[in-house]
Amino acid sequence: MPPQTSTVTVTLGEPIYAQALFYTAMFSGKPFAEALLVYRRGGTYTILSPGEDHHGCWVSATAPLDPPRRVSFMSLPSADWDDDIAAHTLTFAPDTGAFTQELRLPGESVPRAQHGFAVAVPSPETIDPAAGWAALRAQHRQTFEQLRALAFPQGA
Repeated sequence: MPPQTSTVTVTLGEPIYAQALFYTAMFSGKPFAEALLVYRRGGTYTILSPGEDHHGCWVSATAPLDPPRRVSFMSLPSADWDDDIAAHTLTFAPDTGAFTQELRLPGESVPRAQHGFAVAVPSPETIDPAAGWAALRAQHRQTFEQLRALAFPQGA
């Protein structure tokens, strides 16, 4: 008898916080330096970049509307992860804008380290993740420029 499958419906809440991310070190399987991370009400999230667009759940040690310091993410199965899941833990340093990220993939005993810089996106409640990466990148161009200035300070 073939294994049975089930379907679970997950409601993606409205955006409550968002961060523009710029990776200075990343997993070679996901070589997208820029990303938009949208935290949604009810503990769901959407991440968009030039080469990925997936959803999952998040939990933080801080209140949902406080700037996150350490957040754990579990992606839902998606084509971005070969129809599997991935776990990420991001730790943010609010004084510098830097973050570190630990990526864990099923069956891999050693986590992958990534890092970069993050900037809060103003007015996250106006973000429509369905608009897609290109439209949101253009809409938040100034935020991504601010992020690049953190990653590449003049004279450094």
